[in-house]
Amino acid sequence: MGQRPKTRSDLEQRVVDGEAVVLDRQADKIHQLNETASFIWDRCDGEHSISEIAAELATEFSADQSAIETDVPSAIEEFEKLGLLESKESVESPSH
Repeated sequence: MGQRPKTRSDLEQRVVDGEAVVLDRQADKIHQLNETASFIWDRCDGEHSISEIAAELATEFSADQSAIETDVPSAIEEFEKLGLLESKESVESPSH
């Protein structure tokens, strides 16, 4: 799992009632993310590290830091399993 996760650029997303709905045409799937997962998803931009995302989430939701330190990596791992993140090779390759 990359240290600075990045969502695939070919995914489409909309926000409905504060929650992200992600359309993956490649896999022919729609993913609805709850408010917390949507917050994490928005920060998977290739710029934020996992620890930065966790710190922002703890501040935003006034949540327990120890719980967040396991929740954020778990959510990102789930995004990765679903194929919603760019692979390390894609992220590290120069863009054209």
